Amino acid sequence: MTIENLYTVGEVADKLGEPPARVQYIISKHRIKPAERVGIYRLFNDSQVEQVRNGLFNIQVRADK
Repeated sequence: MTIENLYTVGEVADKLGEPPARVQYIISKHRIKPAERVGIYRLFNDSQVEQVRNGLFNIQVRADK
């Protein structure tokens, strides 16, 4: 695994176009563990970004009902 395919919470939020607090909520709610830790930074890989995307989608679907 290289550093290029790992993202911080802020980078995940930018990638998904969502506020960082909402991404953080999904990460904690779904207990998504970071792929790596570098100091205090949690780094997430592409499959974990997809888990966050799915969690955000589920929130939006429920809100629309």
